Amino acid sequence: MKAKRIEELMTAMKSFGKESYHKSELLNEMFALQQEIVELAFSGDHAATAELKIWDVERHLERLNADCGNIADEELARFMKGSKVLCNLIKAEISGNRGEYKAFKTLEYLKSQNRVLRNVELSDGDVRTELDAVVITPKCATIVEVKNTSKNIFIDEEGNYYRTGEFLKWDSNIAERMSVKEGLLRKVLESAGYGHIQIRSIIVFTNNRIEVQNKYREIRTSFVSQLAYIIDGYRLDDSMAAEEMDSIQKIIKDAECKEGYPFEFDVNQYKANFATLMATLEFAKKHETEAEIEEELVIQSEKTSKKMTFTSVMRALFTSKQFKYAGSTAAAVVVSVASGIIAVNTIGKGGFL
Repeated sequence: MKAKRIEELMTAMKSFGKESYHKSELLNEMFALQQEIVELAFSGDHAATAELKIWDVERHLERLNADCGNIADEELARFMKGSKVLCNLIKAEISGNRGEYKAFKTLEYLKSQNRVLRNVELSDGDVRTELDAVVITPKCATIVEVKNTSKNIFIDEEGNYYRTGEFLKWDSNIAERMSVKEGLLRKVLESAGYGHIQIRSIIVFTNNRIEVQNKYREIRTSFVSQLAYIIDGYRLDDSMAAEEMDSIQKIIKDAECKEGYPFEFDVNQYKANFATLMATLEFAKKHETEAEIEEELVIQSEKTSKKMTFTSVMRALFTSKQFKYAGSTAAAVVVSVASGIIAVNTIGKGGFL
């Protein structure tokens, strides 16, 4: 029965039904998975499940587990570990989208003629990368890398990127990452006969309340308010006419990698962890409820000396405190348990079944 219930819960979750996804699809799929988890956890018992999030499910299941004597501690720990990863992925995607929106709005203030491409995905064999924006002006093509963070940033002499606080937390070697982006863009332009076009890169921070220390001279950093000014101010000779800018824009678009890729999070395992946890708690609660019902019926039977009728048993049961808080789980076992008690009562008093 428990295995069947796990299968039912797994089947009910339809999100992430494909093997690979384009980046633009991921946030909607993660939201869909979150909503499925919420609805299955609360089973319609909450009036506003659309407003609930994964952490509401965690608190709800923690309470249920405590009520059941912590019978599912291991299952709960596995689910919460996966939930933490999923929530961080959702937050990172939302944060990134907000940061990119701010940067894209700022680019509208460019005074130079320009062509802006957003979220350009390029690949070369096994190497794949995303360029948050490529800005084409008469002077050059500029790769814009957007960072939306609340932490202070330190970039050392070798291009290592750290978030700072009480301790330095290494994120990546941003120099290598930007080199890959520039290399792939360069290859696209060279293959179309535009190898002479100059490429510039800039890392833009959308939160101007943080501090950024950049010791790596090959990378330009700025806050979003400075972005348009910097691109307009490059001290380079104009090398592209409007027609060439249009041509380069088309070349980059045509070179984009349209294929999806596997999601970095093991969704199937996360679903299985949730389904196992839910089934474990549901069956524990069901058995607990059945025991409470039987105990209450025995008590009611002992309290009266006259033969109990089915109606009197049912009335006692449905007005009892145990049944009041047992919920819908109790309904399936009421008749069978009540009938058993009546049978025992009747036989014990010399009656007939």
